[in-house]
Amino acid sequence: MRRLLIILRREYLAYLLTPGFLITLVALPLVLFASASLPSILSRQAPAPKVVVLDLTGLGPEGPGPHLEAQIRKGQTRNLPQERAAVLVPAPDGIAGARTPEEAGQRIQDFYRGQNPDGNPPAFLVLAGKADALDARLWTVRARLIDLSGELERELSDWSRDARMRALGLDTKQIDAINRSGVDISTYSPGSQTGRVTLTDRLPHLAALGVSYLLVSLILAGAGMVLTSVVEEKSSRVIEVLVTSAHPAELLVGKVLGLLCLFLTVIGALAGAGILVAGQLPAGIARDAVNAIFSGGLLGWAVLFLASGFLLYGSIFAGLAAFCETPREAQSLATPLSLFMLIPLFLVISGFQAPESPVIRIAALFPPFTPFLMLLRIADGAPAWEVATGIALMAATTAGAIWIGVQAYRTGALTQGSSSLWAIFRRSLARRA
Repeated sequence: MRRLLIILRREYLAYLLTPGFLITLVALPLVLFASASLPSILSRQAPAPKVVVLDLTGLGPEGPGPHLEAQIRKGQTRNLPQERAAVLVPAPDGIAGARTPEEAGQRIQDFYRGQNPDGNPPAFLVLAGKADALDARLWTVRARLIDLSGELERELSDWSRDARMRALGLDTKQIDAINRSGVDISTYSPGSQTGRVTLTDRLPHLAALGVSYLLVSLILAGAGMVLTSVVEEKSSRVIEVLVTSAHPAELLVGKVLGLLCLFLTVIGALAGAGILVAGQLPAGIARDAVNAIFSGGLLGWAVLFLASGFLLYGSIFAGLAAFCETPREAQSLATPLSLFMLIPLFLVISGFQAPESPVIRIAALFPPFTPFLMLLRIADGAPAWEVATGIALMAATTAGAIWIGVQAYRTGALTQGSSSLWAIFRRSLARRA
């Protein structure tokens, strides 16, 4: 145990005291904040989109064109390019006189041929037909980059519905009363604190989703660091000295635990920052979101599954790395495992949408996926027997992975030259015998 702790301390401090890690520890919260706020900042800095409305319906002031222009002037059409309110501009010369959508489309194409796409040319909305059969065609020079649907469609649908009701003889007050009418479904659950389900009640599920993604990233990054560390030690022949000084199990487990403590340090720093931020936030969704992570035991479960996942994947990666002479060989062996770890990303999304799915429930008990999916099951109120079974299977599989990793580590540490996967297993079994 003493040698294991020495190795753990060595691996932990080897990364902790590096300038890169200290910079990362300070920069990580800033990067997370920037990634959350940057899209909004860029959106505000982007030029407002220009829109030209060509109304060919012949309905005059009561037509869809004037209605939509009025809404654009009010800034009520937000689902436009860069999610900003559009700017209404007049039609260029030669386009306003079109009589049909086809003629307008041809003139618009001729107009775009002389325009620079980076010069923010206007988008054209061509309207034709009647209220019960409105033909709306949108022309934009940058179709792959923007989407002008959403609010435009909603506004035109509202106009079409109102026009058809007026045609049936309803007056303005009756139409407004119909538009205001509707049915709101309120969801109630005994699991809700107030009885009625609100966003606050759903926050634990959202927090579990975010933490699950974080675990996938941390475990994959940590396994890669274990692989790189073992290959470097073997290529410099340091591993031969270490094997003569400590048991292979102590070397492997100590190395993995050292990196685990490193990532726990990162989580601890983020948790401390989160607690400080939560204490300063006013009561509301933001504060409830932070509390959802630190209440209900979510953070404790996250640490448990992070540790088990680290030991599982770290042991496998370390065993493979012991047979590699160069980082290129290690990457060729680790690539299939890295691709395999992408599967939890897709399962986590499915598990968030349908946590009671039989596939998700079974996958949560399957040890390679347990660290990532069981959090979602716990947040959804999984029964105790299911959680206990998942943890037991995970513990057994982790112990087996450590044993296999130790055998491979013992055999590969003193093996020189490239090896195939079959040679790895053959040598490990022969050594054990």
